[in-house]
Amino acid sequence: MFKRRKHRVPTLNTTSTADISFMLLIFFLVTTSMDIDKGLSRQLPPLEDDKEEQVIDMNKNDMIRLSISADNQLSINDRVVTLQQVRQQVMDFVEHCPDRQQHVVSVEVAREATYDTYFNMQNEIVAAYNTLREQRAQQIYHLSLAQCTEEQRDSLRAYYPQRIAETYLKGGAE
Repeated sequence: MFKRRKHRVPTLNTTSTADISFMLLIFFLVTTSMDIDKGLSRQLPPLEDDKEEQVIDMNKNDMIRLSISADNQLSINDRVVTLQQVRQQVMDFVEHCPDRQQHVVSVEVAREATYDTYFNMQNEIVAAYNTLREQRAQQIYHLSLAQCTEEQRDSLRAYYPQRIAETYLKGGAE
């Protein structure tokens, strides 16, 4: 009769495994760069069943036309400009527009243009409006735009309304 021997199974000490895993998790979270997605904050018009286009007569002096060609070339009123010139030219146009409340920044984009060029141009347009509102806040309220109350910001938005119309060109610059 054989005597049964108990087999002893070797064990692994895992008491510090949770601590090491937690420290590695923290290390990777701290050292990993979190890319921030960029995008445009726009309120789109409501979806309408009736797709009727409206024709509005405008004074040519109340409109500035920005365009991006298929080869990502920026132009303002058919004059080639750099991205750095867009902000100042939009600011000058809005500030000196005969009818500030009725001005329109018309943006024409070729479908082949890159989103990066479009995004950067939109940023410059929005920055132009923000700069004008900031200057007006300093002039009227002696405060920065961020320090103004919501009512004051609304009045600044009404003084410099952001009026942007966008169209997409088919197959390059037309």
